[in-house]
Amino acid sequence: MTLKITWNTILKTENRMFINKISLTNFRVYYGSNELELATDINNNISVIAGNNGFGKTSFLTALVWGLYGKLMTDVDERYRQDIMESGGYKRYCEKLMNRLALSESVEKIAAVQEEIADTPNSAAKLALKKQLAGLSSFSVGLQLSGLMIPSVPCEFVEVKRTYDIKSHQENVEILIDGKANELTKGVGPEIFINDFILPKEIAKFFFFDAEKIVALADINTAEEKRYLSQAYAEVLGIKKYTDLKSNLQNLRLRLRQKSAVKSDRDLLEKLGKQHLQNKKLGQHYIQQLEERAEIIHSKKVASDKYQEQLIREGSSITLEELKRLKEQQIQYTNDLLKTKSRFNELLELAPFAMLAGKVAQVKQQLEAEMNNSVASRALLQDKFSAISAAMESFRSRFNFTGETEETLLGLIRAELLPDRLQEVKTLLDFTLDQQNRFFAIYDNLKNAYSKTFRQLVMEQKRLQTMYSNVQRKLSDAESKERDPVIMEIRQSKDRIDEEIRSLESEIAGITAKKQTAETEIQVLSRKISELSKKVDLEDTDKEKDVMAERLIEKLDKFINQLKLKKKINLEKSILRELNRLMHKDDFVSKVNVVISGDLIDIELYDHQKQFIDKELLSKGEQQLYATAMLKALVDESNIRFPVFIDSPLQKFDKQHSRNIIQEFYPFLSGQVVLFPLLQKELNEQEYEWMRPRVGKAYLISQNGKYHSVFQPVRADQLFINYNLSQTYVQ
Repeated sequence: MTLKITWNTILKTENRMFINKISLTNFRVYYGSNELELATDINNNISVIAGNNGFGKTSFLTALVWGLYGKLMTDVDERYRQDIMESGGYKRYCEKLMNRLALSESVEKIAAVQEEIADTPNSAAKLALKKQLAGLSSFSVGLQLSGLMIPSVPCEFVEVKRTYDIKSHQENVEILIDGKANELTKGVGPEIFINDFILPKEIAKFFFFDAEKIVALADINTAEEKRYLSQAYAEVLGIKKYTDLKSNLQNLRLRLRQKSAVKSDRDLLEKLGKQHLQNKKLGQHYIQQLEERAEIIHSKKVASDKYQEQLIREGSSITLEELKRLKEQQIQYTNDLLKTKSRFNELLELAPFAMLAGKVAQVKQQLEAEMNNSVASRALLQDKFSAISAAMESFRSRFNFTGETEETLLGLIRAELLPDRLQEVKTLLDFTLDQQNRFFAIYDNLKNAYSKTFRQLVMEQKRLQTMYSNVQRKLSDAESKERDPVIMEIRQSKDRIDEEIRSLESEIAGITAKKQTAETEIQVLSRKISELSKKVDLEDTDKEKDVMAERLIEKLDKFINQLKLKKKINLEKSILRELNRLMHKDDFVSKVNVVISGDLIDIELYDHQKQFIDKELLSKGEQQLYATAMLKALVDESNIRFPVFIDSPLQKFDKQHSRNIIQEFYPFLSGQVVLFPLLQKELNEQEYEWMRPRVGKAYLISQNGKYHSVFQPVRADQLFINYNLSQTYVQ
């Protein structure tokens, strides 16, 4: 038995996958049934879906991810994980996905259908009414795909429809191949079918992305972030399936060794295996506890908000945190006023001098006269005159001085600096050098800064006094209302709920720590099991299998290293090519280095001086160009021709970069590209004209009410005409 792996075996036969139709029913802002078709012509492969902010562009992208992955959408993007956690769990999150208008209408319709069911004796009619009842509290997303390559299953198109009922909290996924259910989808299950035969969830982030937020790919720092992204890289580049195969062979060897181990080693292996399993179960238990507490916190926050509303209605709109903050501000303003008063007292010490400014000026004149009349001053002036004389001598040829002119100028300067007869000055002050410096410092302060500083200090004191009075008044009002018995009772109930929330948050922190400890223990036990399994002797019947598995692992190791090297070289070339194609700085990046260290994959950039470029220091536009180029290179290397959906496609780009992106990037990114621009802001008419020859389908999202967005198909060459008309109508 031998293992033959060649480059031909890892390169798929290129096929272009298309999404023909998308249907949204009561999903977020899309009330009722909404369907649109996307461009599938390879020469006109761009579909543009435009609308104002809040009309549903991001909701559309969320619908695609949820329709394919459901609860597993947390593995696609961190923002979905965050949204689900903040909602209080997946059930609460799905409740928010239901269209508000449809939800409000469903209450009356459900009551009417329930009444009709009760009055209907026919069982078949009852069943039909029950199905109708289920549809009233549900929303769904459907996709029709073509061009899929499913081994041993020829097909023209595949339909995926995910439905969620917010009353029963039941989720259903229906997959049809050429309009019929298939044993393959039933056997492996819908989630595995979608992940294995449509698009793996780990790499969906590279096909559904917000072009404004992909700059986060340039800001990956921690080892955990790098490891998470490296897993996605490995999946995209086709490396993961071979590392998984290697892991499966290693597990096979482990099972063979456990089976053939001597009694003592087998017992220890079994014990370690049980501990390993227990820690895995503990980890799952901790995850469940975290989800449960998140849901409880959500419900308690709702109750706390209701108490806050009651306080507002009763006249006490201030929260306990605001009350504490007001008291802190009162203390702060008191301290600031004391500091201002201290500075004011310091300025008052100079007030007599400011009031007698004329006398102070006379003192200055007397002091300067005494200084000029001193021997030291005359010696200093003599030095100055000598320096001036030497300077004039060196510049004589440049200024064409005659000897007579030079002598005349020096005579004038000498007469001013060194008069033959010193003015007789009576010594009155006789200040030391230190006293002179202190006097001139005080004089400069009085002349230049004193008045301004004094006025500013007075204004600052008035401002602080006003702020202090406002805080004092608010505190007095709040404390008087807080003594009201009704408000006191509501406040106590709210404080109790808030304390329970803080306690739950503390529990979550503790459970998270336990979960991390369990995960660390799992890693330690895995290493121990691996080391122990190497020591055991295999029985003859299993020895041959173990040798074969070992040989295959060695060949896989060699092959994986070759594959990583080939992908590394290709990825470096692709990223550099895309960067040079998109950027108008020809000398910005000269080298791209893909660093593969164990399971970690990192990407480094170097300039023409071979200096490392810190991606964090790039501008937002440059970071987006880097991330965009990297995504294009990854998509090319993946050989996955799934449609690419891009929200905010031109958010951070200047005009030159926008043209490059529009003409050189988006049309060739995939066989099918769907853009969600904000017209006139992210995409103007001139930029659209650059793109228009490749646009096959165009839609405007319009609103017939707050929760009623609809897709309006328009001709590609009339997109802006229709958009401008719609804006005129709105105004």
